[in-house]
Amino acid sequence: IGKAITGVTQIGEFYWVQKREFRDKFGTSQPLAFRDVDFGVVQLRMFGQFSYKVVDPLLMITQFVGTKGLTQSDEIVSWLKDQIVMVLNDTLGELKTKKQMGVLDMPAYLQEIEQICLGKLTTETEVYGLKIMKFSGLNINMPEEVQDAINKRGAMSALGVNYMQYQSGKAIENIGVGASKGGEGAGFAMMGAGMGAGMGMGGMMAQGMAGMTGQPAPFGAAPQQPQPAPAAAAGAGAAAADAAGMTKCANCGAAIKATAKFCPECGTKVEAAPKKSFCTECGAELAPGAKFCPECGTKQ
Repeated sequence: IGKAITGVTQIGEFYWVQKREFRDKFGTSQPLAFRDVDFGVVQLRMFGQFSYKVVDPLLMITQFVGTKGLTQSDEIVSWLKDQIVMVLNDTLGELKTKKQMGVLDMPAYLQEIEQICLGKLTTETEVYGLKIMKFSGLNINMPEEVQDAINKRGAMSALGVNYMQYQSGKAIENIGVGASKGGEGAGFAMMGAGMGAGMGMGGMMAQGMAGMTGQPAPFGAAPQQPQPAPAAAAGAGAAAADAAGMTKCANCGAAIKATAKFCPECGTKVEAAPKKSFCTECGAELAPGAKFCPECGTKQ
Protein backbone atom coordinates (compact mmCIF):
# COMPACT_ATOMS: atom_id res chain seq x y z
CA ILE A 1 0.00 0.00 0.00
CA GLY A 2 2.73 2.43 0.97
CA LYS A 3 4.64 1.72 -2.20
CA ALA A 4 1.49 2.17 -4.30
CA ILE A 5 0.73 5.52 -2.69
CA THR A 6 4.20 7.05 -2.19
CA GLY A 7 6.31 4.95 -4.51
CA VAL A 8 8.74 4.19 -1.64
CA THR A 9 9.40 0.70 -0.32
CA GLN A 10 9.69 0.68 3.47
CA ILE A 11 12.05 -1.88 4.96
CA GLY A 12 11.58 -3.05 8.53
CA GLU A 13 14.40 -4.57 10.63
CA PHE A 14 13.81 -6.80 13.62
CA TYR A 15 16.40 -7.50 16.40
CA TRP A 16 15.95 -10.19 19.00
CA VAL A 17 17.55 -9.32 22.34
CA GLN A 18 17.67 -11.66 25.30
CA LYS A 19 17.87 -10.09 28.73
CA ARG A 20 19.13 -13.15 30.55
CA GLU A 21 22.66 -13.36 31.98
CA PHE A 22 25.40 -14.76 29.69
CA ARG A 23 28.75 -16.22 30.72
CA ASP A 24 31.98 -16.14 28.75
CA LYS A 25 35.78 -16.23 29.05
CA PHE A 26 38.38 -13.66 28.12
CA GLY A 27 42.11 -13.69 27.52
CA THR A 28 44.89 -11.49 26.19
CA SER A 29 45.58 -12.23 22.54
CA GLN A 30 48.96 -10.47 22.92
CA PRO A 31 51.08 -10.31 26.10
CA LEU A 32 50.76 -7.17 28.21
CA ALA A 33 54.04 -5.34 28.88
CA PHE A 34 54.54 -4.63 32.59
CA ARG A 35 57.61 -2.78 33.88
CA ASP A 36 58.79 -4.48 37.06
CA VAL A 37 61.43 -3.19 39.48
CA ASP A 38 63.17 -6.57 39.87
CA PHE A 39 62.74 -8.16 36.42
CA GLY A 40 62.45 -5.16 34.09
CA VAL A 41 59.84 -5.31 31.32
CA VAL A 42 57.81 -8.53 31.75
CA GLN A 43 55.33 -9.90 29.20
CA LEU A 44 52.18 -11.05 31.03
CA ARG A 45 49.28 -13.12 29.75
CA MET A 46 45.96 -12.97 31.61
CA PHE A 47 42.83 -15.07 31.50
CA GLY A 48 39.54 -15.07 33.38
CA GLN A 49 35.75 -15.36 33.33
CA PHE A 50 32.96 -12.81 33.19
CA SER A 51 29.19 -12.64 32.86
CA TYR A 52 27.00 -9.91 31.39
CA LYS A 53 23.42 -9.11 30.50
CA VAL A 54 21.43 -6.59 28.46
CA VAL A 55 19.68 -4.10 30.74
CA ASP A 56 18.48 -1.62 28.07
CA PRO A 57 17.74 -3.26 24.67
CA LEU A 58 16.86 -0.01 22.93
CA LEU A 59 20.04 1.73 24.08
CA MET A 60 22.14 -1.29 23.09
CA ILE A 61 20.66 -1.38 19.56
CA THR A 62 21.10 2.36 19.20
CA GLN A 63 24.75 2.31 20.28
CA PHE A 64 25.96 -0.87 18.60
CA VAL A 65 23.78 -1.02 15.49
CA GLY A 66 23.24 2.65 14.85
CA THR A 67 26.65 4.02 15.97
CA LYS A 68 29.19 1.20 15.63
CA GLY A 69 27.50 -0.82 12.93
CA LEU A 70 27.67 -4.06 14.93
CA THR A 71 24.72 -6.35 14.29
CA GLN A 72 25.96 -9.79 15.33
CA SER A 73 26.19 -10.96 18.93
CA ASP A 74 29.72 -12.33 18.33
CA GLU A 75 30.87 -8.86 17.28
CA ILE A 76 29.43 -7.30 20.43
CA VAL A 77 31.05 -9.94 22.68
CA SER A 78 34.41 -9.44 20.95
CA TRP A 79 34.15 -5.69 21.59
CA LEU A 80 33.33 -6.41 25.22
CA LYS A 81 36.40 -8.63 25.64
CA ASP A 82 38.64 -5.92 24.18
CA GLN A 83 37.25 -3.48 26.75
CA ILE A 84 38.02 -5.94 29.53
CA VAL A 85 41.66 -6.23 28.45
CA MET A 86 42.00 -2.44 28.23
CA VAL A 87 40.54 -1.97 31.71
CA LEU A 88 42.74 -4.75 33.09
CA ASN A 89 45.90 -3.16 31.68
CA ASP A 90 44.89 0.21 33.10
CA THR A 91 44.23 -1.33 36.53
CA LEU A 92 47.68 -2.92 36.68
CA GLY A 93 49.32 0.41 35.88
CA GLU A 94 47.23 2.14 38.54
CA LEU A 95 48.20 -0.36 41.25
CA LYS A 96 51.86 -0.15 40.26
CA THR A 97 51.82 3.65 40.57
CA LYS A 98 49.79 3.93 43.77
CA LYS A 99 50.93 0.82 45.67
CA GLN A 100 54.25 -0.03 43.96
CA MET A 101 52.88 -3.46 43.03
CA GLY A 102 55.42 -5.74 41.37
CA VAL A 103 55.17 -9.05 39.56
CA LEU A 104 55.81 -10.97 42.76
CA ASP A 105 52.98 -9.07 44.51
CA MET A 106 50.28 -9.78 41.92
CA PRO A 107 48.93 -13.00 43.49
CA ALA A 108 48.14 -11.03 46.66
CA TYR A 109 46.31 -8.37 44.62
CA LEU A 110 44.10 -10.66 42.49
CA GLN A 111 40.90 -10.01 44.41
CA GLU A 112 41.53 -6.26 44.45
CA ILE A 113 42.26 -6.30 40.72
CA GLU A 114 38.96 -8.09 40.06
CA GLN A 115 36.97 -5.60 42.14
CA ILE A 116 38.57 -2.56 40.49
CA CYS A 117 38.01 -3.99 37.00
CA LEU A 118 34.38 -4.80 37.79
CA GLY A 119 33.73 -1.22 38.89
CA LYS A 120 35.39 0.28 35.83
CA LEU A 121 33.65 -2.10 33.41
CA THR A 122 30.27 -1.25 34.90
CA THR A 123 30.87 2.42 34.13
CA GLU A 124 32.24 1.69 30.64
CA THR A 125 29.40 -0.60 29.50
CA GLU A 126 26.30 0.96 31.03
CA VAL A 127 26.21 3.63 28.30
CA TYR A 128 25.77 0.77 25.80
CA GLY A 129 22.83 -0.83 27.60
CA LEU A 130 25.01 -3.65 29.01
CA LYS A 131 26.04 -4.57 32.53
CA ILE A 132 28.95 -6.74 33.68
CA MET A 133 27.50 -8.96 36.37
CA LYS A 134 30.61 -10.87 37.36
CA PHE A 135 34.39 -10.66 36.84
CA SER A 136 36.36 -13.50 38.44
CA GLY A 137 38.79 -16.37 37.98
CA LEU A 138 41.64 -14.03 37.02
CA ASN A 139 44.80 -15.94 36.14
CA ILE A 140 48.12 -14.20 35.47
CA ASN A 141 50.78 -16.20 33.58
CA MET A 142 54.39 -15.05 33.59
CA PRO A 143 57.12 -15.95 31.07
CA GLU A 144 58.97 -19.17 31.77
CA GLU A 145 62.29 -17.44 32.47
CA VAL A 146 60.67 -15.10 35.01
CA GLN A 147 58.93 -18.02 36.70
CA ASP A 148 62.27 -19.87 36.90
CA ALA A 149 63.89 -16.80 38.48
CA ILE A 150 61.08 -16.62 41.05
CA ASN A 151 61.51 -20.31 41.87
CA LYS A 152 65.28 -19.85 42.30
CA ARG A 153 64.77 -16.85 44.55
CA GLY A 154 62.37 -18.84 46.72
CA ALA A 155 64.82 -21.75 46.93
CA MET A 156 67.72 -19.44 47.89
CA SER A 157 65.59 -17.80 50.57
CA ALA A 158 64.59 -21.18 52.01
CA LEU A 159 68.19 -22.46 52.00
CA GLY A 160 69.70 -19.21 53.27
CA VAL A 161 72.33 -19.00 50.50
CA ASN A 162 73.29 -16.44 47.88
CA TYR A 163 73.19 -16.85 44.10
CA MET A 164 76.78 -18.13 43.71
CA GLN A 165 76.34 -20.70 46.47
CA TYR A 166 73.06 -21.85 44.93
CA GLN A 167 74.59 -22.23 41.46
CA SER A 168 77.60 -24.12 42.88
CA GLY A 169 75.27 -26.52 44.64
CA LYS A 170 73.29 -27.10 41.45
CA ALA A 171 76.51 -27.75 39.52
CA ILE A 172 77.63 -30.35 42.07
CA GLU A 173 74.19 -31.93 41.90
CA ASN A 174 74.42 -32.18 38.12
CA ILE A 175 77.86 -33.80 38.41
CA GLY A 176 76.37 -36.41 40.71
CA VAL A 177 73.51 -37.05 38.30
CA GLY A 178 75.95 -37.49 35.40
CA ALA A 179 78.13 -39.85 37.42
CA SER A 180 75.13 -41.96 38.42
CA LYS A 181 74.18 -42.45 34.76
CA GLY A 182 77.61 -43.84 33.95
CA GLY A 183 79.21 -44.00 30.50
CA GLU A 184 80.78 -40.99 28.93
CA GLY A 185 78.69 -38.64 31.04
CA ALA A 186 80.34 -39.97 34.18
CA GLY A 187 83.81 -39.65 32.67
CA PHE A 188 83.28 -36.06 31.65
CA ALA A 189 81.64 -35.28 34.99
CA MET A 190 84.56 -36.70 36.98
CA MET A 191 87.06 -35.01 34.68
CA GLY A 192 85.27 -31.70 35.22
CA ALA A 193 85.28 -32.22 38.98
CA GLY A 194 88.97 -33.05 38.92
CA MET A 195 89.81 -30.04 36.82
CA GLY A 196 87.79 -27.80 39.13
CA ALA A 197 89.51 -29.17 42.22
CA GLY A 198 92.93 -28.87 40.59
CA MET A 199 92.31 -25.27 39.60
CA GLY A 200 91.12 -24.50 43.11
CA MET A 201 94.24 -26.05 44.70
CA GLY A 202 96.46 -24.30 42.18
CA GLY A 203 94.86 -20.97 43.01
CA MET A 204 95.33 -21.45 46.75
CA MET A 205 98.99 -22.49 46.32
CA ALA A 206 99.62 -19.52 44.07
CA GLN A 207 98.12 -17.17 46.65
CA GLY A 208 100.17 -18.72 49.43
CA MET A 209 103.45 -18.41 47.54
CA ALA A 210 102.54 -14.90 46.46
CA GLY A 211 102.08 -13.96 50.12
CA MET A 212 105.62 -15.22 50.92
CA THR A 213 107.27 -13.10 48.25
CA GLY A 214 105.08 -10.03 48.75
CA GLN A 215 103.91 -10.02 45.11
CA PRO A 216 101.12 -12.19 43.60
CA ALA A 217 102.45 -14.90 41.29
CA PRO A 218 100.56 -15.45 38.02
CA PHE A 219 98.50 -18.65 37.80
CA GLY A 220 100.58 -21.54 36.44
CA ALA A 221 103.92 -19.72 36.81
CA ALA A 222 106.65 -20.40 39.32
CA PRO A 223 106.88 -17.86 42.14
CA GLN A 224 109.64 -15.33 41.84
CA GLN A 225 112.45 -15.87 44.31
CA PRO A 226 114.28 -12.89 45.79
CA GLN A 227 117.60 -12.44 43.99
CA PRO A 228 120.73 -11.83 46.10
CA ALA A 229 122.57 -8.61 45.47
CA PRO A 230 125.54 -9.08 43.15
CA ALA A 231 128.99 -8.91 44.70
CA ALA A 232 129.95 -6.10 42.37
CA ALA A 233 126.99 -4.05 43.59
CA ALA A 234 127.98 -4.69 47.21
CA GLY A 235 131.53 -3.63 46.46
CA ALA A 236 130.32 -0.51 44.72
CA GLY A 237 128.16 0.30 47.75
CA ALA A 238 131.15 -0.06 50.09
CA ALA A 239 133.30 2.14 47.86
CA ALA A 240 130.56 4.78 47.80
CA ALA A 241 130.33 4.61 51.59
CA ASP A 242 134.13 5.16 51.91
CA ALA A 243 133.97 8.05 49.47
CA ALA A 244 131.20 9.66 51.56
CA GLY A 245 133.31 9.51 54.75
CA MET A 246 131.76 6.28 56.01
CA THR A 247 133.34 3.18 57.47
CA LYS A 248 132.10 -0.24 58.61
CA CYS A 249 131.69 -1.54 62.15
CA ALA A 250 134.20 -4.28 62.90
CA ASN A 251 131.58 -6.18 64.94
CA CYS A 252 128.29 -6.08 62.94
CA GLY A 253 129.43 -4.60 59.61
CA ALA A 254 126.97 -1.71 59.72
CA ALA A 255 127.90 1.45 57.84
CA ILE A 256 128.81 4.22 60.27
CA LYS A 257 130.36 7.63 60.02
CA ALA A 258 134.13 7.78 60.12
CA THR A 259 133.98 10.22 63.05
CA ALA A 260 131.62 8.01 65.13
CA LYS A 261 133.00 6.60 68.38
CA PHE A 262 130.37 3.90 68.84
CA CYS A 263 128.33 1.79 66.37
CA PRO A 264 124.68 2.98 66.33
CA GLU A 265 123.52 -0.59 65.61
CA CYS A 266 125.39 -2.76 68.15
CA GLY A 267 127.05 -0.17 70.39
CA THR A 268 130.59 -1.49 69.84
CA LYS A 269 133.32 1.09 70.41
CA VAL A 270 134.93 2.15 67.17
CA GLU A 271 138.74 2.01 67.22
CA ALA A 272 140.32 5.11 65.79
CA ALA A 273 142.09 4.43 62.51
CA PRO A 274 145.87 5.01 62.61
CA LYS A 275 146.92 8.31 61.18
CA LYS A 276 148.44 8.02 57.74
CA SER A 277 151.96 9.32 57.12
CA PHE A 278 153.60 10.37 53.87
CA CYS A 279 157.18 10.68 52.57
CA THR A 280 158.61 14.17 53.07
CA GLU A 281 160.48 13.90 49.80
CA CYS A 282 158.17 12.27 47.22
CA GLY A 283 154.80 12.26 49.10
CA ALA A 284 154.25 8.50 48.88
CA GLU A 285 152.13 6.88 51.63
CA LEU A 286 154.23 5.17 54.29
CA ALA A 287 153.39 2.06 56.27
CA PRO A 288 153.03 2.54 60.03
CA GLY A 289 156.51 2.61 61.69
CA ALA A 290 158.45 2.79 58.38
CA LYS A 291 161.87 4.47 58.67
CA PHE A 292 162.59 4.78 54.94
CA CYS A 293 160.35 5.62 51.99
CA PRO A 294 159.72 2.54 49.82
CA GLU A 295 159.61 4.75 46.72
CA CYS A 296 162.63 7.06 46.97
CA GLY A 297 164.57 5.61 49.98
CA THR A 298 164.60 8.89 51.88
CA LYS A 299 165.06 8.44 55.61
CA GLN A 300 162.05 9.51 57.58
